[in-house]
Amino acid sequence: MGWGGPAAPGVPVNNPRNFNGQVVFLGSGAGTCTSPARTVIVTVHQPTTVTTQPANQTICTDKVATFTAAGGGSGPFSYQWQVSTAPCGNNPPCYTNITNGGVYSGATSATLTITQPPVSMSGNFYRVIITGAAPCAAATSNGALLTVNPLPIVVISASPYTSLFPGLVTTLSSTVTPNAAATYTWLRNGVAVAGATGATLNVDIDGLGDYQLRVTDVNNCTNSSNIITIKDSVSGKCFIYPNPTSGKFQVRYYSVANNVLPRTLTIYDAKGDRVFTQYYTIGRPYDRMDVDMRAYGKGLYWVEIGDLNGNRLTMCRVVIQ
Repeated sequence: MGWGGPAAPGVPVNNPRNFNGQVVFLGSGAGTCTSPARTVIVTVHQPTTVTTQPANQTICTDKVATFTAAGGGSGPFSYQWQVSTAPCGNNPPCYTNITNGGVYSGATSATLTITQPPVSMSGNFYRVIITGAAPCAAATSNGALLTVNPLPIVVISASPYTSLFPGLVTTLSSTVTPNAAATYTWLRNGVAVAGATGATLNVDIDGLGDYQLRVTDVNNCTNSSNIITIKDSVSGKCFIYPNPTSGKFQVRYYSVANNVLPRTLTIYDAKGDRVFTQYYTIGRPYDRMDVDMRAYGKGLYWVEIGDLNGNRLTMCRVVIQ
């Protein structure tokens, strides 16, 4: 080691505190200094990207919406879904993180599931933040719109009757809001009524039962109405129609529902002679008893309805012409 520099003392003095200059280290010996060989591993990550953007979803309020995204680049990937109640694009202040619970599940997975969202959530935007391998920056997806349509509100009413006897007809009518109906399905005792696909339905004595209307609206949302019961009206009369008749007619008499019992139908001519007798099994109110007397000639006839023991219940008359 040597002392050098413009301020070096003439005679070296081994007192560093009095030194004002430079220190120069000079190597000695032959050859160069080389470090041992060493392998250095360099890891290069691909930047994180969004390879699948979430798509807009339109559902009915009783259904399920799913938003799906996928990350690209170097993984593994983690996801955090966010919601905005205003269309603010990718502006962070108007998005907040979603946590699982309520209508939400999958808040930190590739697919966010929203189960039966209320109509008030219509107009929300959803995006996801995808984080890949460190130290790559996270990627943010586009915002996707959720549209939630309400279920139709269906109300039915009957006019002018809810209690019928033979010869009466009542009409079931419907109102559908807030959106127009696309299809109507009338149900009687839970079973679809064949051919009943309009906004109204006429019901006679053969159609007693509980009625409900199922409607699908223009947004493909479906809901059912209230239930209206069309029941029988108790009467001790017998009913014949058509009357007058060409010889084929039906007779009806009140019987308790589901009480299967035989009825005796006896017909007398104007002179009082018995000309026709037939037995019928009756299982519902005003069940029909069909008669064919076209071979008996024209005239006035009396129809007697009796029970199993032959006791007369009622009588009525029919004119064959």
